[in-house]
Amino acid sequence: MKMTSRQRVMTTINHHEPDRVPLFSFSVDAKFIKAWGAGNALKAYHKMGLDTFPIRMQNWCGDMPAMASLIMDIPQEYQTAGGAFAGWDGVDEFGRIWKRGSYIGGALKGREDMDKYIPPLMLEKRTPPDLVEKCRNEYPDKAFCMNSHTGPFGLTMESMGFEHFFYSLYDDRNLIREVIEKRAQWFIGIAKYAQELGVDFIVMGDDVAYKGKTFVSPGDFNELAIPYYKMIVDSLEIPVFWHSDGFIEPLIDLAIEAGIKGLHAMEPVAGNDLGRIKDKYGDKLVLLGNVDCVNVLTTTDLDLVRKDVDRCMVQAKAGGGYMLASSNSLHASCTPEAVEEMYRYGAEVGVY
Repeated sequence: MKMTSRQRVMTTINHHEPDRVPLFSFSVDAKFIKAWGAGNALKAYHKMGLDTFPIRMQNWCGDMPAMASLIMDIPQEYQTAGGAFAGWDGVDEFGRIWKRGSYIGGALKGREDMDKYIPPLMLEKRTPPDLVEKCRNEYPDKAFCMNSHTGPFGLTMESMGFEHFFYSLYDDRNLIREVIEKRAQWFIGIAKYAQELGVDFIVMGDDVAYKGKTFVSPGDFNELAIPYYKMIVDSLEIPVFWHSDGFIEPLIDLAIEAGIKGLHAMEPVAGNDLGRIKDKYGDKLVLLGNVDCVNVLTTTDLDLVRKDVDRCMVQAKAGGGYMLASSNSLHASCTPEAVEEMYRYGAEVGVY
């Protein structure tokens, strides 16, 4: 029986097999929204066939205006590869320093900076409820989630700057704890608001690893991050999924202990093995992603795209609990041809 998108997603979250594997994306570069939605994100997501539409709590970057770009039209000047940050210089509301659109360091150096770089919630300004209602009315069969790359650990590290953060692990660990706790409380504020807006699950973006390694040891992660992950999970009534770049397999058991219910993006180029993760955690976690967005989605080789989608389906489809997505974001280097084929073919071979 053919399901609606929301039925499909909720069945998957409950670890049962839906009519087919749902299609998901954590983040989509503005060039795809321009190409497929003429600047309107919802039209682009519908064109892509996504089953889950994301509601994002937009960030404010100095004097650059925030945009609820996932529920309204993107201004023409931001419809470029890289989106709103492209070519931008400044310090954002969290204390991250940007140069020509690239992150270069952190401005939070001590306790005197904490209030400055723990921003006000401004919930309705970030995501106006009337726009969310309009979105629901236009696409009533879709599942909705909050995707926000403002998890407490990675945001603390970036706002302090990597060098200062790692020195502080030895010189002032309490400062790190204090910042992480305040960021966790901030995240709870936006997540509760998203829950009130009716989203079905939360995706907490919190980058904690790179290729082959985690940024800190599992012991340090257990001490510094996991209590706050648990605080976030316990504050909500809907599932919390965790997005992280890099090799996160050494930290998965800890995330499960904190109550995390899903995992995105499991980058294969970083060393994550989708089949191994499915075998070990498939009954505990909903898995999203793993299609290679470095070596596959950046090409126009559609046979290669289909081969990688087949690999993901073989490794994770059985028994439900899997959503097809890229192994990170749909970034500016991904090609429209490859992305379109990933979702088209995924819907075809994802049938149960």
